[in-house]
Amino acid sequence: MTVLRFGPAPRMAAGRQIPNVNNRPNVNNRIAGSPMGSVFRQRGVIGRVMRRCATGIALAAAVTACDTIEETFSDGSTTQGVPIADGFFGGVAGDDPRSVLAAREALARGGTAADAAVAYFFMAAVSYPSTSSLAAGGVCMVYDESSNQTKLIDFRNAPVATDDAFVTRPTAVPGAVRGLFLLHAGTGYLAWQDLVAPAERAARFGIPVSRALARDLALVGGALLEDEAARRLFGHANGGVLQEGDNLVQLDLSGMLSFIRTRGAGDFYVGYAARQFSEAVQTIGIPLTFDDMRDYKPVEQLETYQTTVSQVILGAEANVHVPGAGFDSGSSVLAAFEMLRENNALSQPHNSGAADHLIAEVALRTAVARTMRPGEPPDPAFDALLMANYSPARATPISALPASPSILMESPATSSITAVDSFGNAASCVFTMNNLFGNGRVAPGTGIILSASPGGNRGDGLSLLPVIVVNETVREVVFAGSVSGGVVSAPVMATVMAQLLEPEETLAQAVDRPRVFHPGEPNVVVVEPAAGETVVAELVARGHEVKVVPELGRVNAIYCPEGLRNGSESCSFKTDPRAFGLAVGG
Repeated sequence: MTVLRFGPAPRMAAGRQIPNVNNRPNVNNRIAGSPMGSVFRQRGVIGRVMRRCATGIALAAAVTACDTIEETFSDGSTTQGVPIADGFFGGVAGDDPRSVLAAREALARGGTAADAAVAYFFMAAVSYPSTSSLAAGGVCMVYDESSNQTKLIDFRNAPVATDDAFVTRPTAVPGAVRGLFLLHAGTGYLAWQDLVAPAERAARFGIPVSRALARDLALVGGALLEDEAARRLFGHANGGVLQEGDNLVQLDLSGMLSFIRTRGAGDFYVGYAARQFSEAVQTIGIPLTFDDMRDYKPVEQLETYQTTVSQVILGAEANVHVPGAGFDSGSSVLAAFEMLRENNALSQPHNSGAADHLIAEVALRTAVARTMRPGEPPDPAFDALLMANYSPARATPISALPASPSILMESPATSSITAVDSFGNAASCVFTMNNLFGNGRVAPGTGIILSASPGGNRGDGLSLLPVIVVNETVREVVFAGSVSGGVVSAPVMATVMAQLLEPEETLAQAVDRPRVFHPGEPNVVVVEPAAGETVVAELVARGHEVKVVPELGRVNAIYCPEGLRNGSESCSFKTDPRAFGLAVGG
């Protein structure tokens, strides 16, 4: 019997906007009893000293006794890093390998999953700016073990206040820097500056162009080089774009990162960096103002859409948390997940065609649900109604469905990270610039690639999808995942989660499996090449029109069937082989 629960997660209150960081709670209670001072000093100095020294020793004595704390960075700047920890430190999976390694370093030095996400983003702004520049937006879902709460931080790009209808390449207000500061304020542990400094150094001294970035540069080619500032950054001496392995130096970007490191995220929105950035954007005819930057606020959503899964630990089931109101992804992924597990075709062999037929039919019905109940909490009775005329033997005509499918046009050019830590926390984030390389322009003197304007044919970030599955009864994270790919995200993630319910199914098998998708309109099933001729033939025999596409979405996931804290040896870490990402853990 399937149990669905919607509404607030345990111990959750109504949504609220960004808090005053001076009132930031000590989430992990690691320095209980100490006065609340500076967030950075408290997290960055006292917290780490007290972890390494006896709590009864006075602070001065503790510092003296612990003067062997090694420096994290060697550029002469003040650092508050801690030595690399022994034992299980957590894990991270993401689309950009260099950024994953930065996140892993944060975890290894005693950081939380939130710290890993922050370190990943800032390094990605340097090494993978095609989807994750400082002007990006996105969402993060985070589970905090100490409060036993799961929440969503929404920092999608906001439109500029001035009418930009006549601008050739309109932009949006950046959201990620302030959004990740909010994430760090709630569940971060390492000092903010220690998380930004590696990216600043990489931008200043240069890094080799990664395979992922080289592929994206090849896709946009000359269109990106039409912008003078972009041409100086990414242009090759031979007249083309940089190739894999070429050195990428971004001095202007390192300057902006220096402001963010030394003055905090607020400077990018209300300080000198905000004024420099907004004025630079205006010099190329785009009406982004200082007021636009100042007025931007990310939002915490303490209400998530949920369903219960039979992932039992100590007699208790786990809850699936997905984005709630204001997103299409949450309602769509739970609806698709429900339809898949109520129809047992996924238990059949992967190359039989029956499972792929079911996946395509479910994807079609999620597009219909988007028309009839856009963004609403999933309803099991409604899902059953949609599946009432499903046949394992034939494709369902569009005319036989209760409504026409709704088309969600969003750019698939997103990137994601999923991280867990040794304290039992998890964070899953998806970043977007609303188009590959955003609007294709760089703000002069800043090195920041601008996001494209949200809305219109690019959508409003409705399909961004982080997922966390947690057993609140025993405070154990079971699964954390994120997916890139636009409208395909919900059916792809639902398929991965449904497969993990099958006996003996591994995370690697679930992620690697060739994918199938039905967009609703046009009425055609798209499959990946690895699906094979047998699957294509069986889909055609059931009445589907089939087309082959290079890839359908990219998943980064961590799966701990016995729980993250007490069953860390059961954890597996997986990045999608369709991209050039990296997954590490242990």
